[in-house]
Amino acid sequence: MKLYDDGEFTALNWVKPALDAMLAQAREALETYVEEPDNRALMRSCAELLHQVQGTLRMVELYGAAMVAEEMEQLAKALVDGKIGGNKDTAYASLMQGIVQLPDYLERLQ
Repeated sequence: MKLYDDGEFTALNWVKPALDAMLAQAREALETYVEEPDNRALMRSCAELLHQVQGTLRMVELYGAAMVAEEMEQLAKALVDGKIGGNKDTAYASLMQGIVQLPDYLERLQ
């Protein structure tokens, strides 16, 4: 018995809506943190969401995308821990760029 009839079915199709939702939440947390840098819980939430994204991508064996998510998570953690010296705006912009572009990349993989 087939679970699906569509020849283009992949595990990514199952998890893509959840990934999109987690990345949207991470984006929102980052945007709010930039406006309220004293609220470290926001950046911790962003890092936790990126960790979940990374785990989900590994589960569906998208290891390249998972590595990108892991790097984004590490950057978010470094921002929370105050380990980013110099221009934090560049770090924020890089993190935001990754959060925005990852869903588009996953869409192309589908």
